[in-house]
This record gives sequence, structure tokens and C-alpha cells, in this order.
Amino acid sequence: MVHCVLCVASIDRGVAVESIVEAVVDCFGGSISRPTQQKLLSYLHLLASTGKTDEQLLAFGIAYVRELLEPNPRYSGW
Repeated sequence: MVHCVLCVASIDRGVAVESIVEAVVDCFGGSISRPTQQKLLSYLHLLASTGKTDEQLLAFGIAYVRELLEPNPRYSGW
């Protein structure tokens, strides 16, 4: 399991989301393309607008990127 530490007390939610994107990219060894990072950023902004915590955003972000990079055929329809 991947463990990442984030500053939860960030006042600017946009900065916090960008930090989460960086943490997710780091969890994948920095090998995520710019378009995938942009998709992740948009997804996390959407989730953040619903009041998800930083920890939840990190967990959802990791799962989202994992599914983008290695889709599970049971769920992707392929």
C-alpha cells in the first residue's frame, strides 16, 4: 500500500489539490503523462467541491490513475 503525507490544513483548496496531484504522481514514480495529470486534476477538483478530505482525495486519485493506466477488463468493458 502507498502512504503519502500531505498538509491537511491548507487554506487554498486549489493548492491542496495540486499537492495531491503531485503526491499521486510521486506514488507512481513520476511516470504519468501531462494529459493524465490534467484529467486527475479535473477529477480531484470535482471531488474536492463535494467536501472530500485530502486523505480521501489522495486515495481516490491513486485509484483513478491506477484505473486509467491499467484498466480492469471486468469494469472497463474491454
